[in-house]
Amino acid sequence: MGKRNKGRELNGILIVDKPQGLTSNGVVSRLKRWSNAKKVGHTGALDPMATGVLPVVFGEAAKFSQYGLDADKGYLARVQLGSATDTLDADGNVVLVKPIPELTESNILAVLGSLTGPMMQVPPMVSALKYQGQPLYKLARQGQEIERSPRPIQVFSNELLEFDSAGWIDICVRCSKGTYIRSLAESIGEALGTVAHLSRLRRDLSGGFSLDQAKPWSALELLEDRDPETIDSSLLPVDAILSHFPRVDLTENECMILIQGQKVSGKGLDVCDTMRAYFAGGPFIGLVSVDSDGVMAAKRMLSPAAAGMRGSSDSGQ
Repeated sequence: MGKRNKGRELNGILIVDKPQGLTSNGVVSRLKRWSNAKKVGHTGALDPMATGVLPVVFGEAAKFSQYGLDADKGYLARVQLGSATDTLDADGNVVLVKPIPELTESNILAVLGSLTGPMMQVPPMVSALKYQGQPLYKLARQGQEIERSPRPIQVFSNELLEFDSAGWIDICVRCSKGTYIRSLAESIGEALGTVAHLSRLRRDLSGGFSLDQAKPWSALELLEDRDPETIDSSLLPVDAILSHFPRVDLTENECMILIQGQKVSGKGLDVCDTMRAYFAGGPFIGLVSVDSDGVMAAKRMLSPAAAGMRGSSDSGQ
C-alpha cells in the first residue's frame, strides 16, 4: 500500500507580511505545520533580509501560483552608497569601498529616470536561478562565478522618496517579474559614480495584493499553539490571485464537462486566452479559454470537490 498523504484539505491564499531574517520557505513550512494543511507553497520568494507581501497558497490555489510569480511587483528600498557587498545586499560581506559623491535631488532623479522603462538586467550571482540544476547562490557559496545572460525586465516607475548626504537613497519601485532590486541598487551606485548595495527592502505590492491585506507575522505566530483551523478564516478564496482576468458564468453541466477535460461551446463570447469560470454565478471552477471558432476549453481547473460540484463532496474520503 502507498503512503497516505497526511494533512487537511485546505484551499485558499494567505497574504503574509514576511519578517526579516526568515526565508520564504521557512514561512511556508511553519504555516504548513501550524495549519496541518496537506499542501502549502508561495508565489515568489523574498530574500531573508527582505520583508513584506508574500502570498502563500494552500491546496488547490497552488495550481494557479504561476500567475502570482508572473505578476508585477512593488518595492520600498534603501540603497546605501559607498560600499559594495558580495551579495549586493546588507547580508553580504563588503568587498569594495568608494567615496560617496555629493548628492542632489536633481542628479538622483536623473539617475532614477535613466533606470526606468524596459531594459536588460544581469541577474545577481546570489539568486535562486539555476545553472545545470544547481541554484546560483549555492555555486556562489562555493566561490564559483557563472556567466549570466542579461534578461529583459521593465521598471514602470522608480520614485525618489528621500535621501541623505550620508549616502543612502530611499526609492519606491514598480516593476515586472524577474527584476532584482539588488542589481538595480548596484546600477544606481554605478550611475552616481560610486558603488552601492541594498540595505533595506520591503515588498509592498505583489500581484494585486498589498501590505494592507497582509497578516503580521507576530499575529500568525500565535497560531502555533492553537487549533489548526484557526487559520482558515484568514484565507482569501483561490480565485483572489486571478481577479485581473475576465469572468464567465456557466451551467453545472458545462462546468463538469470542462473539469473532465472536454470542450464546450463558447459561442457568443469574445476570443480570450484566459477567463475565470464560475458555476451559475457561484463557485469558481478554474480558468478557461475561448478560441476563434467559439470553442471553450479548460486551461487549469479545480477538482470537482474543491469546486463544490454536486456529487463530489464525498470523493476521496
